[in-house]
Amino acid sequence: MNLFVYGTLLVPKIWEAVTRAPMPASLAAELHGYSIFRVRNADYPGIVESSADTIVPGLVIFSVPDAALKRLDAYEDSFYDRREVIVRTKESGEVSAHAYCIRQADAPALLTGETWSLSDFEENRLESFWSRTFGN
Repeated sequence: MNLFVYGTLLVPKIWEAVTRAPMPASLAAELHGYSIFRVRNADYPGIVESSADTIVPGLVIFSVPDAALKRLDAYEDSFYDRREVIVRTKESGEVSAHAYCIRQADAPALLTGETWSLSDFEENRLESFWSRTFGN
């Protein structure tokens, strides 16, 4: 199964800590029709269906092993809904993948209006997130 990642799992050491495996083959990808926001009182994001002209950047990771997927499901909070989406890549065109999404009805209570970015996370929040989540 392919998986579209857009948040903390884009950081290789987080992917490896969660899955206990190196990141499999992947390509840069975009998910159209979704927006990315910071989760309330958290340093990580959630995505929610949005207007057709919005885009969430990320990676499509190919052939995620079942054992890694089980660890990923356990890592993600219960308010995420893993669902099938279609992402676009420059190299392969449209690709079917799963993504962890926020249910539309839950979005107002769970998401801030603040757009989440990988660069801000890596520069300002990664170290504290790592310590809280993985303890070292």
